[in-house]
Amino acid sequence: MNQTYETLLLVACIGCAVSATSIFTRDPDEPTNRFAAAIVGGGAWWALCEIMWNRSDDPATVMIWVKLSALGWIAVGPLGLQMLLEMAGRTREPFRPLLTALYGSVLVFTAVDWWTPWIHVRVVETSWGWSYQLGPTYLAFYVMTVTSLLVGLSVMGHDMKSWASRGERAQGRGLFIGIMIPIVIGSVTDGVLPLLDIHVWHLCTTTLALLGAIVAWTFHRYGYSLLAPGLFAKEILETLPDGVALLHLDGRIRRANPAIADMAGASDSSDLFGRPISDVIEGPVLGPGEIHHEVEMRITPQNGGAAMPVAVTTRILRDHFNESTGLVVVCRDLRELVSLRQRVLIGGRMAAVGQLAAGVAHELNNPMAYVRSNITLLLKHWEHLRRNTVPIADTPDSDELWDEGIDLITESIEGIERATSIVRDIKTFSHSGSRDREFADLERLLDATVRIASPHLRHRVCVERVDSEAPMVECAPREIQQVFLNLLINAVDANPKAMQPGQPLLPSIEIETSFDARNVYVCFSDHGEGITPESLECIFDPFFTTKPAGEGTGLGLALSYEIVRKHGGDIRVESQWGVGSRFTIVLPRSSTESDTLDA
Repeated sequence: MNQTYETLLLVACIGCAVSATSIFTRDPDEPTNRFAAAIVGGGAWWALCEIMWNRSDDPATVMIWVKLSALGWIAVGPLGLQMLLEMAGRTREPFRPLLTALYGSVLVFTAVDWWTPWIHVRVVETSWGWSYQLGPTYLAFYVMTVTSLLVGLSVMGHDMKSWASRGERAQGRGLFIGIMIPIVIGSVTDGVLPLLDIHVWHLCTTTLALLGAIVAWTFHRYGYSLLAPGLFAKEILETLPDGVALLHLDGRIRRANPAIADMAGASDSSDLFGRPISDVIEGPVLGPGEIHHEVEMRITPQNGGAAMPVAVTTRILRDHFNESTGLVVVCRDLRELVSLRQRVLIGGRMAAVGQLAAGVAHELNNPMAYVRSNITLLLKHWEHLRRNTVPIADTPDSDELWDEGIDLITESIEGIERATSIVRDIKTFSHSGSRDREFADLERLLDATVRIASPHLRHRVCVERVDSEAPMVECAPREIQQVFLNLLINAVDANPKAMQPGQPLLPSIEIETSFDARNVYVCFSDHGEGITPESLECIFDPFFTTKPAGEGTGLGLALSYEIVRKHGGDIRVESQWGVGSRFTIVLPRSSTESDTLDA
């Protein structure tokens, strides 16, 4: 065996092995990387087989090694095509059936090569070692392989025009040259000439080593590779709760982590590959020149779930030459923050209204007291005058006038009582709340509440209790009972059928209790008109009411929310317009949290 040729094969074997290892370890989970490593790694096996057959003196042994070398080169066409399609994001239809057919043909050609002389007819001894003569079946294999690689290069080159940066285009040109060298040089020395029974040094393994070197060099030159675009701390990204996506320059998703796939309602992150980011995120157009920091946008899941508010931050991804190669998009789930923001907003409103209410209630108390006292005294005087005044004969309607006066004074007293009740509610709302807590049985409080409200419920609704033996809760019983009463009255008033006596079947209101290790839950469900989305955002605001003028003060739910909040709990609302509403009171089983809030 020629020493120079043997050295060339050894260098090719080692070079392919080192390059394949370098490529594969760069990102083992990246399909493009694996295909490139398989092609270059196959060159290492091919070169090793060439070394072994050129060191043998037995033609039969040489033929065995020649046929075993097929494991290194027979799948180059399909592997190369799939690698290039992966880079272009085109692994799905219409290329999937083609790839399946190509891999099937690889199995057929392998069987033909190993068990028949139709590809490798015989081995030929030369001055520098051994060569082989190829049969006509090899021509079909050669056409399949070269066509596959040229189709892949064409698709990749066409698609790269729309999304590739200058650095990526430079890498694409290098990869194009790296693949064309084996096609032009390697296939001629190792395929075309042996087919014509012309024998020269086999250089295909050397050109594959050169291809591997070009790919490995791009890692160092550009800081990343077209073959491993998803290599950005993958292990960390997969565990992040924030959604992260890498975009092409045209805004298409290049890679995405599982979190953003979950936000978008996709079954797997690969389902997002190639889709425009605008299909996933509702908001300003995201492009390489559009830099955002914590901009609130929305993601609407493709499975039909509710839209999710997210904070979107974007940054330009650059290579070692400071050229833009794409855009990194980070989406942070804002659902808890939006909920907290609404609570803080309500709390701020209540604090401001509480301060105002305390002053208003104080200023109104005194005039309301003496007006009520004066009108009550006026009623006594009026009744006294009526009893001690002789009727005037010429005035037959005098009795009606006396009665009408009493009615007017009585209505005035009722109006004063209502105004006094409103002032009392305002004072309760602005008060810091009672610190006298005791363990109370919520079931008994609910029973008492239903009894108190029974005059309001009679002939209007049917209250159904679903009890689960809720544990004792440390609370201010009178305050919690006030919350129950407010929600129960609201549930009655929310049902339009409840306002029409004489219905054959009374509408129902369900009261259900449940609990877990931390909280106790009391739910009031009605089947009324429900609450509109616009009103749902304001129902806990002081003085907000949807009832007709004169029928509601708008303080019931505000007071209830304030009481429950001071107990360290929460009120949750679920409502659908035209179906009904469900209010859930959440109370902690321990008073530790509530004590902290009151402190």
